[in-house]
Amino acid sequence: MQSAFEKLKEHKVSVFGVSTDTADTQKKFAKKEKLDYTLVADTDMKLATAMKVPLIAGDKITSRQAYLFKDGILVWRDVKGTTDTQGDEVLKAIEADSDDK
Repeated sequence: MQSAFEKLKEHKVSVFGVSTDTADTQKKFAKKEKLDYTLVADTDMKLATAMKVPLIAGDKITSRQAYLFKDGILVWRDVKGTTDTQGDEVLKAIEADSDDK
């Protein structure tokens, strides 16, 4: 996602990373990886539960997913994303939406 982040900003996309990790763990991770977007600690799994994100191991690890909302409406989602391709997939979805107009 980080490699596509600048292009996403050009499209005025707000990026949020959500995980069940603590805020402190996320802060350290963001610093180590030099992330420029907000990380949200969902330690009680309320957001993951609301979005019906499946668990992949144990009871606290969620699968990687991406969602694209436009005007408050879910217009695209990727439920099998990978770190290497997810940003590019979001960009393709945005560009496809722009082509439809």
